[in-house]
Amino acid sequence: MSTEEKVLIAEMTSPEIEKALKNRDTVIIPLGSVEVLGTHGPLGADWFVASEISLVVGRKSHCLVAPAIPYGDTLELNQWPGTVCIDTEILKELYLAVARSFLRAGARRLIFLNCHSTNLRAADAACRLLRQEGAVCCIIDWWRTAFQVSDDLVESLISPRGHGGEVITSVIMALRSETVNIAVAVNEQPKLGLSYHGEHTLTSGSLIYTYSDFSEYCESGAWGDVTRASAKKGKMIIERAITLITELIEEFRRNT
Repeated sequence: MSTEEKVLIAEMTSPEIEKALKNRDTVIIPLGSVEVLGTHGPLGADWFVASEISLVVGRKSHCLVAPAIPYGDTLELNQWPGTVCIDTEILKELYLAVARSFLRAGARRLIFLNCHSTNLRAADAACRLLRQEGAVCCIIDWWRTAFQVSDDLVESLISPRGHGGEVITSVIMALRSETVNIAVAVNEQPKLGLSYHGEHTLTSGSLIYTYSDFSEYCESGAWGDVTRASAKKGKMIIERAITLITELIEEFRRNT
C-alpha cells in the first residue's frame, strides 16, 4: 500500500504522516467507551464502532484517522461490572494531549467522532480550548446520526433507540455479530425515571437539565426490545450514517 492510500495513522511511519498531512490536513480522532450494554451486548461496542466506522469515514472523506481512544466518561454506568470510567477532567486533558500532538505534526482541522454520548462534556471542553489556540475543530455524534437515519427501519415498539436497543444492537451485529447474544437479551421496558430525565439531558434542548443514574432507567444495563435487531438492518444504518457524516465533513471543510 502506498503512502497516499493510507489513512490509519498508526500504520504510518513518522515521515509518512508528515508527508500525508501536507496533502490531507484533517485528522479524525475516534472516541469510544468500554461499558455495559445489557446482558446481550459487548462491553467494547462503542470502541468497535469508533474504530471501524472512522476508518470508512476517513477513506470516503480523505481524512487521516487516529487510533480510537477506547475509554470514556461512563460515570452513570459504573455499577455494572466491566464498565471503565475516566473522569471528565482527565478525559478532557487526554483529548487535548492527543489533539495537540497532531496539530504539532501539521494537522489543521480536527474532527472528534464521538461514539459515546457522555464523552461530549470532555470533548466540548477540549474543543473550546483548542479553538482559542488556533485549531479548527468539531465534534460529530455517531449515535445521534445513526438514530436520525433509521426512522423507517425501526420495528420494535419498546425504545428502539434505547441504550442497547434495536438500533444500537443492529449496528453492533453488523460490525461484530459474534459479540452479540440476542438469546440472553432481557428486552427490558425502561423505568419511569427515563421518561422524565431523558427529556432533560444536557443535549435535549430542555429548559431544565436534570441528572440521574442509569439504574433509574433499567436493571440490566440496557433497555428496549432487540428481537427485531439484525445485521442487515445495522448495515443499512451504517451506510446511511456514513454518507451523512461524510457530507457533514465536506460542509465543515468548506466553511472553515
